[in-house]
Amino acid sequence: MIKWSSCSPKQSKRKLNYKEYVRTLPCLICGRGGVDPAHLKAVGAGRKRELPKWEDFTIIPLSHEYHQELHYIGMTKFEKKYQINLYKEALTILAKWIFNETNKN
Repeated sequence: MIKWSSCSPKQSKRKLNYKEYVRTLPCLICGRGGVDPAHLKAVGAGRKRELPKWEDFTIIPLSHEYHQELHYIGMTKFEKKYQINLYKEALTILAKWIFNETNKN
């Protein structure tokens, strides 16, 4: 298990690559590009956002409109409204990225 508070520059770059990867994906709801990576697990106030965090691996691609709606109505109502399991989607995206990264080496 990686301790993010003491991760190496290589591990930090890997985290940033994941966030950039998610930015390339279409919105899970409308299919448009130009997404905001939406954290399913809140990062929390007062933390240094530039440092790698495990929460960065719970991000999903949502257009700005749907990202704001998710924050406004909450995850339970959002999932029910759009018939989607956000953590399942996040895990699927992460698994595809890991598989892709592993096969690059």
